[in-house]
Amino acid sequence: MTIIPLHIHADVAGQVPQSIPHALLDALTESLQICLLVIFIMTLIEIFNVVSHGHLFKRLENHKIGQVAVASGLGMIPGCLGGFAGVSLYSHRMVGFGALTAALIATTGDEAFLMLTMFPSKAILIMGGLFLFGLVTGIITDLVIKALQKKGKLLDLGADRCSDDNYELHDCDCHDHGHGHHHEGHEDGHEIMHFIKEHVWGHVIKRHLPVIFAWTFGVLAIFGILSTRIDMETWLRGNTGLMIVIAVLTGLIPESGPHMVFVSMFASGILPFPVLLASCISQDGHACLPLIAENKKSWIRVKALKSMLALAAGFGAMLI
Repeated sequence: MTIIPLHIHADVAGQVPQSIPHALLDALTESLQICLLVIFIMTLIEIFNVVSHGHLFKRLENHKIGQVAVASGLGMIPGCLGGFAGVSLYSHRMVGFGALTAALIATTGDEAFLMLTMFPSKAILIMGGLFLFGLVTGIITDLVIKALQKKGKLLDLGADRCSDDNYELHDCDCHDHGHGHHHEGHEDGHEIMHFIKEHVWGHVIKRHLPVIFAWTFGVLAIFGILSTRIDMETWLRGNTGLMIVIAVLTGLIPESGPHMVFVSMFASGILPFPVLLASCISQDGHACLPLIAENKKSWIRVKALKSMLALAAGFGAMLI
């Protein structure tokens, strides 16, 4: 039986894992990096919430358009940092589904660095366009969800949804734990130790890290093993319409590697712009891995919405 070589992790130089052990090692290394980054962002959110006594994010919760604008802006940040931040804010029920959609439309993951290097002027225009597209889409999405929720539908979406997932903001006034001490230094030390024990260890690391790591490593390991057998560039030969569909389907893979193939082929003049546009909208790098681990229903819905938008944008761009 002939196996079509498909390099899912292919980059510009065409470097791929040479064996399954190498693929698993790459998946383990990348999983650890992702988990450290997610823990860092979640800890920052906990710090901001404690220092501001919850007021900082309460203001954001009451302004839907502000949520979407901030989330779309976070998505523009090159790399997965902004996407992770948007997902974390949604997972903590600080922003709604429209903001999550905006962040994941605007993000291009690690491919942003590649685009800025290979075609900087076009990359800036693409990233700016994705920001505006994410902003408009996010606002419309929230309006549609609000109208449907008035009819009793989609009540499990949005910042005010019930606790149907594992995430929640660890609500605690750490300043109360300093009472009873006579020295300010002792109070500060007690509050810091309480924050580390309750918020960082008890909430962020102990509760969320095992689930996020398990899903992240599992997904990356599966596609890492596949990368030793299949060559994705083989799938891209054909007409533009077929390549748009393939780009959108490839965007369902929750990692950055596949999109680099489309970026490098566009930079080489092999791929037309509509395919790259569809790929940029549908993919979100590693940003969705924590969402898959903690709220699969929201992940399925946001990916379905993004895929439909990517198809519409890709085929629409063909007509221009």
